[in-house]
Amino acid sequence: MPKPANKNEIYLGMTLIGTTGILIGLVTDSPLLMVIAGFLGMVIGGFVGWLGGRRFMMIICLGVLIGAYLGYRTGDRDILIMAAGTGGAIAGFMGAQIESFFKK
Repeated sequence: MPKPANKNEIYLGMTLIGTTGILIGLVTDSPLLMVIAGFLGMVIGGFVGWLGGRRFMMIICLGVLIGAYLGYRTGDRDILIMAAGTGGAIAGFMGAQIESFFKK
């Protein structure tokens, strides 16, 4: 079992992934989805922060931002959502590979 991280990493994870969930609800114009996705994002982000995945979360957020920017340039909201999700997924795969290089 991994050593628990400090509280700052847990709060950072909750903030990053929780904000992502809130933005998903905002883009889809659904207040209910905003609350549910924000709460689930905070739970998952807290768990990832507890595991010490700060670098991994930053890589995923960078992928989401790049994907969202490219999707925004098309002018279609559906493509924006798919591009942001795809950017996050691809960055997650790359982040997992990058994390393997930083093992102690």
